[in-house]
Amino acid sequence: MIFAQRRWTALLCALPAFACVTPPRPAPETVALAANARAIVEGRVTDREGHPVAAIGVQGLPRGKEAGWSAAAVTDSEGRFRLSLVAPAEYGFLLSWRGRTVITPEDADPARLRIAVLPGQRREGIELLFLRDAWEKLP
Repeated sequence: MIFAQRRWTALLCALPAFACVTPPRPAPETVALAANARAIVEGRVTDREGHPVAAIGVQGLPRGKEAGWSAAAVTDSEGRFRLSLVAPAEYGFLLSWRGRTVITPEDADPARLRIAVLPGQRREGIELLFLRDAWEKLP
């Protein structure tokens, strides 16, 4: 009986750590941006030799705090991707490969790009460079 009481006491003490937390309300600017038509960004991920990189995650990296994050895409066999992004805003890009997202110190890293989009705009031909060798050097 004492063992059972201790288990329940431990469980009740642990519950507050797992309690639901209400997320903060979005800022009015964020709500206003979310009401706009999305911008479509299409492009390709290639390696340094120009070969397409398949099955790599691509996500828009918003440059302003109001834009918020949009869903990621995964490249097809030709390295092509299509993103639907909150607009107007400016974006860099994050690549995810083998469960990791890395921003390298190289100037050619996609996170350092600055691509501006407007509501309803379609941007095509965005070329992102996958710096595989730089990723493999990191721990």
